Amino acid sequence: MTEAEIDALFRATQPIGNAINALAQAELIVAAVDDGIPPHVRARLDATLRDLTDDKDTP
Repeated sequence: MTEAEIDALFRATQPIGNAINALAQAELIVAAVDDGIPPHVRARLDATLRDLTDDKDTP
């Protein structure tokens, strides 16, 4: 690959990398405060995450 091709691929995939980085940082924040989250709030967060991620592969 040429340097120009590498640069083009990097630019094309940078938004994906940024999104993955944001998710990883959010996971670290949640892990850091996990013990301080009341059970009812944890249940609501879990339900929200399930709603956001479940069945996204089906039309």
